Amino acid sequence: MYTFKIKAAAPKSEFYAELARAADALTSGETDAVANMANVAALLWEYLPDVNWTGFYRVVDGELVLGPFQGKA
Repeated sequence: MYTFKIKAAAPKSEFYAELARAADALTSGETDAVANMANVAALLWEYLPDVNWTGFYRVVDGELVLGPFQGKA
């Protein structure tokens, strides 16, 4: 089990490395891309204080479609 220990006060390189480890832990073993996008969007929304939304756009049948996101749309 992954223990979230992300500290915003850490140097940026450590902060982003820990975010990457957390994202890896959240997506490990999950094959559903939409579930993975939703979990990573929630992680980033929780730990990146200076953003107004985090999320993904997907290409579906040649069209750009808003995927999972957190925050203000």
